[in-house]
Amino acid sequence: MKKLLLIIFAGTLFSAGAQENQPVLRYSVDLTQSSNDQLSVELTCPSFKKKDLKFFIPKTVPGTYSEDDYGRFIEDFKALDKKGNILKTKKLDKNGWLIERSDKLVKITYRVNDTFDAYDKADNTIFEPSGTSIEKDTVYLINNHGLFGYFSGYEKSAYEVTIKHTPDFYGSTALTDSDHSNTQDVFLTDSYNLLVDSPILYCKPDTTTVKVGNTDVLISVYSPSGKVTSKFLAEQVDPLLQAQGKYLGGTLPVDKYAFLVYFDNKPGLSGSEGALEHSYSSVYYFQEYPQEVFGPYFTDIAAHEFFHILTPLNIHSEQIHDFNFNYPEMSKHLWLYEGSTEYHAHIAQTRYGLKSPEELYKVLTEKINSSQKQFDDRLSFTEMSKGVLKKHQSQFGNVYQKGALISLCLDILLREESGGKKGIIDLVLDLSKKFGKDQHFQDDQLFDEIQALSSPAIKNFLVKYVEGSEKLPLKEILKKVGLEYEEEKIITTYNLGNMSMAPANGKFKVINTDQMNAEGKELGYQVGDILQSVNGEEITIQSYAEFRTKWLETVKDGDDLTVGVLRKNENGNEETVLLKAKVQSFKAMRTNVIAEDPEATEAQVNLRKAWLNQ
Repeated sequence: MKKLLLIIFAGTLFSAGAQENQPVLRYSVDLTQSSNDQLSVELTCPSFKKKDLKFFIPKTVPGTYSEDDYGRFIEDFKALDKKGNILKTKKLDKNGWLIERSDKLVKITYRVNDTFDAYDKADNTIFEPSGTSIEKDTVYLINNHGLFGYFSGYEKSAYEVTIKHTPDFYGSTALTDSDHSNTQDVFLTDSYNLLVDSPILYCKPDTTTVKVGNTDVLISVYSPSGKVTSKFLAEQVDPLLQAQGKYLGGTLPVDKYAFLVYFDNKPGLSGSEGALEHSYSSVYYFQEYPQEVFGPYFTDIAAHEFFHILTPLNIHSEQIHDFNFNYPEMSKHLWLYEGSTEYHAHIAQTRYGLKSPEELYKVLTEKINSSQKQFDDRLSFTEMSKGVLKKHQSQFGNVYQKGALISLCLDILLREESGGKKGIIDLVLDLSKKFGKDQHFQDDQLFDEIQALSSPAIKNFLVKYVEGSEKLPLKEILKKVGLEYEEEKIITTYNLGNMSMAPANGKFKVINTDQMNAEGKELGYQVGDILQSVNGEEITIQSYAEFRTKWLETVKDGDDLTVGVLRKNENGNEETVLLKAKVQSFKAMRTNVIAEDPEATEAQVNLRKAWLNQ
């Protein structure tokens, strides 16, 4: 799950296959009967011989790395016998019920509250992509772990879900609707895990499908005002998906994938925006920005989410394969599930021409800085992963920083061992061939499995730097591909005055002028100014990075600088003001700088070319 505040969560589950002789549990929901931001849920139960069964709504789901207690959104829970009599139940905790005389049980009913609107000071709010939105006749975002529960011991039973809706609504999902009616959908999964792994977005349809190799990729959008369309997002993300398809060898491990994109016309209760990814789909939640502003950001996030079709879908430990939704045990290998996924998202774009090597080096620099400054860089990564729900929860974000850097190191080491022919993507594909979605590895044996597919040196690296607490040998490893790595470097650079800015309706707004340099003071920025242009070129959030890159290539001391800002006059009316000054360079300290070494050997350059597919 990726938040706008640079936090990523992954919610990926797996179907282990329904066990023989396990009963079918049949859920039904009628969207047309929703009221007060609630849905009524009915579960028709098979015959149980056991007299005391425990029924649970999940406390947590894989990848959210938080204990959200989805049971607290359940009301009026009832267990009924065949005559409609209410059976005695006992509340176990926020998420569980003990049903006495469950051998008489025929039906369970309850109501589910909308998590988007449920604010309780005593509880944490739910990050919207993992929550449930119930807006009658408007939109229904159904994360199945929020609506449907399971009986302890019956997680691998088959689950059938019937959802009634109006004819003008469509349910976008990676699941297959086995009912041909335009007012009812029937979804069948062979386990509770797969049900939870398959969110559904109901609204008036705005969908576009993109073909990537053997896979149909659905982009489904709910946009209240229609500012963002599925066609636009499909055009934005298609080059990325095609590059990722090539990176994976042309054949993807899923036949269907769904991007479910939910836009809101107001800020969410969680205060964050971003995504929750699953094995065959991902859910996105954002305020409704103009699509030309949102498009590039969506592409950046989608680059990560889509690669979860690799890990942990096809490579995962027993802790994930048989995930305990209410008493979870975490795996040691977040460096693989999230770290390698994040690395794939960036290296694939560089290998297939969507981003330059220099842009990749900048991303790596940012990850090094973040890992060292925001997190405990000496904490064992496997220890952090095991304790991520409790003791080490504050360190979770490092899986997308140091976790990606671990994969960077492995990629280069594997390239070196194979003469440039194989990298981390080959290792991951080999692991997925050995295990796949229906077979797990033992958590303590993964490094041995990797050694069998690579070398003792690769296992030694993992033991020393992933299981151990030593700092990654970045300087040594980057040198192998002819890159200079400097922990500190004084550079001469330029900017537009060193004022602080924040996004505002597709532009940048000046929010602080306390740290302005001499150039900024000469220009005369004021708090509230909205940046419109630089030297006559229009500046938006989308165009600024490209403008700055080109400007830095030619700018020199003494050049004329004209900045157009929108500013309120004495009457409170906005008008464009042109601020003028002479460009002034300044010295700045940069940390963890990566650049190509002009004195790199031929062997180093060749390995770099193999790494970057040049």
